[in-house]
Amino acid sequence: MANKSLEIRDLHAYYGQSHVLQGVTLTVKEAECVALLGRNGVGKTTTFLSIAGLMDKAMGHVQLGEASLLGLPSHRISKSGVVYVPAGRRAFARLTVRDNLEMAVPRSVNKRQAIEDVLTVFPGLRERLNVQAGVLSGGQNQMLKMARALLVNPSFLLLDEPTEGLAPQVVQQMGEHIRELLKRGVGVLIAEQNARWTLRLSKHLYILDKGLIKMERTGDNLYDDEEVMSNLGL
Repeated sequence: MANKSLEIRDLHAYYGQSHVLQGVTLTVKEAECVALLGRNGVGKTTTFLSIAGLMDKAMGHVQLGEASLLGLPSHRISKSGVVYVPAGRRAFARLTVRDNLEMAVPRSVNKRQAIEDVLTVFPGLRERLNVQAGVLSGGQNQMLKMARALLVNPSFLLLDEPTEGLAPQVVQQMGEHIRELLKRGVGVLIAEQNARWTLRLSKHLYILDKGLIKMERTGDNLYDDEEVMSNLGL
C-alpha cells in the first residue's frame, strides 16, 4: 500500500475582507517532520486552522491520500487522521490528567490499553495521572495535549508553537517525544518561533511570509544553511 501524504495546494484563507493566505502549497509525508517557519503574523496558525477545518473561509486543496478534507467539519478531519494541537493551555483544568486522557479515547477503543500506550511515549505523565490538569507545568501541559492527540491514532499532527514558554531542558525533551512519534510513522508539521530547535528535527522546511511560501528547502542540516538562516533573520 502506498504511503499517505498530507498535500496542501493553493490554499487561500480570509478573515473578513483580509486575504491572509494567498496560495500556500506544502506537503508532509508519513514519518516526516516538516517545519513551517516565519515571523509572527505571517499566517502559520491560519494555515493550521484551515487544514483542520476551523476557518470559516478557506479555499484550495487539502488532501490526505486520495481523500479531500477541505470543507469537512473539524471533527471529521480529526477522525480522518489529521489532528491539530494548538498553542497555549487547552486541557480541562479541573479534571485530572487521567480524565483528560480518557475523554480523548475513541469509543471503540480499549481506554486502559490506549492510555498505557501513550504513556510509553510520554512517561512523565504517569506520575501525574491523578493530578488536576490546571496545576501542570507548561511542559507537562504540552505533553498532555500531544498525548490526547495521539489517542486519536493520527497519521499527521499539526503542532502549533509546541515549545512556547518551556524551559530549555523541557524543550529538549519535547524534541525527543517528537522523534518517538516519527518512529511510529506519524507525520509532523511544526509551526514554531524556536527555529534552530525545529530545524534540528526537520529535513523539510517551508518559510512563510505574508501568506505565501517564500522558500522551500530539504536537507539533513538545514540549521547550517546560511540562506535559510538569513531568510529567518537569524
